[in-house]
Amino acid sequence: MSHVDLVDDVREVGTAVLETLAAHIETARTGAGEVVSSADIDTVAKRLELRRWIEEGGMTLPELLSFVTTYSDISAGHHHPGYMAHQIAPSDTPGVVADLLQAMTNNIPLVYELAPAAAAVDRAVCRWMLDNVGWGATGLGAMTNGGTLGNLTALLAARSHADATAWRDGNPGDLVIFAPATSHYSVRKAAAVMGLGERGVYPLRTDALGRIDPAELEPALAEVRAQGKRPVAVVANGCATGTGLYDPIAEVAQFCEVNGLWFHVDGAHGAAALISPRHRGLLAGIERADSTVWDGHKMLRTSALCTGVLFREKRYLDTMFKQDASYLYRPEAEDVDPGQYTFETSKAPLGLKILLTLAYRGEASLRSYVERQYGLATDLWELIQERPDFTAPYQPQSNILCFRYEPWGDRQLELRSRLIQDGRFYLSSFALGGRPYLRAALMSPTTDRQTLNDLLEVIVKVAEA
Repeated sequence: MSHVDLVDDVREVGTAVLETLAAHIETARTGAGEVVSSADIDTVAKRLELRRWIEEGGMTLPELLSFVTTYSDISAGHHHPGYMAHQIAPSDTPGVVADLLQAMTNNIPLVYELAPAAAAVDRAVCRWMLDNVGWGATGLGAMTNGGTLGNLTALLAARSHADATAWRDGNPGDLVIFAPATSHYSVRKAAAVMGLGERGVYPLRTDALGRIDPAELEPALAEVRAQGKRPVAVVANGCATGTGLYDPIAEVAQFCEVNGLWFHVDGAHGAAALISPRHRGLLAGIERADSTVWDGHKMLRTSALCTGVLFREKRYLDTMFKQDASYLYRPEAEDVDPGQYTFETSKAPLGLKILLTLAYRGEASLRSYVERQYGLATDLWELIQERPDFTAPYQPQSNILCFRYEPWGDRQLELRSRLIQDGRFYLSSFALGGRPYLRAALMSPTTDRQTLNDLLEVIVKVAEA
């Protein structure tokens, strides 16, 4: 294909695909169609004609558009008002443009000279995040692909802080991470990858809702030290994935300061409260932590994946990821080569999604989105208080709420399956205190209070069907 043919092809195909996707989003926003398909994977493969396209190729533009339509229809509809399952943002124009721009330029900000615009954007976005946390003067941040890699990166830095020889010589075998059972599973995954094993995570005692109990921190530390083990870090939720509740960050920070422990806040979902004066207090004390992660593809409405891993002090990373790669890294470019501060080597310029969102929508728009979605969870909680057949174990602090339809007792997961089959709403679930709950993560900007009232009505109808 010639250069001219390529340009014409991109114009024709790109225009047609964008129009098809825009029509799909427009339909989803009205609440039409299923929120998510309940078809099995073999049925989906047949509808998409996957075997044909892999073996034969030859897809024409009309066939491509048909594939795009079918793929979109089968996918979870994040723009649908009934989407309430997981913490994934409904895509917005700036993120779409960022993904398109990256697809066309295909720049990789491993080293500055390879992608100067991308590296500059990533650094600027990290500084915006650091400023919001309170680390703008001393901190360092990098963009990475998701909270799992972000937590791993932060905990690797914590391990280097606890034992400076670990990166070079390997895990010494006596290290342990403190975290509540409600912490994201990526914390246990990171411990396993680091060689501590999943049992290298000491489960901190919590209250009935899974929040760290500060009074139990001292006994936990004494127990671990009596076993001859050294703590790597204390991990707190800001907020917890399952419940949307925030740990008492300031009290945990005080304990860590007194005992010389690394403090990591998993703010993948809830750090966005920092941009809201109304909700910022939920993260009071985060500026006293040593590291945090913050996902853009959740409450900042970027496309996936887009995460900032942030450190209070640049020096924390001095013993991490140092590799002999003279074909890439130059000592004089250390401060501008992003690849020296992330686990990945090749990756997209993820900060572009946040930068364009801030530029195109404005921080005030993001603030309004956070406050609106957090408020919706309170709306749902209030509606539940009016109905004796529903219960919620706590008043929400974010846009996440666990609740139960009590006539079904511990059959909430069966009820959830029925709801998905019905097609109008999509909820997730969570086990709290050993009991199953329905779980709403209110992400769609098309969801409103009436939608929530409809949800409760549909649950009753589905249960009685």
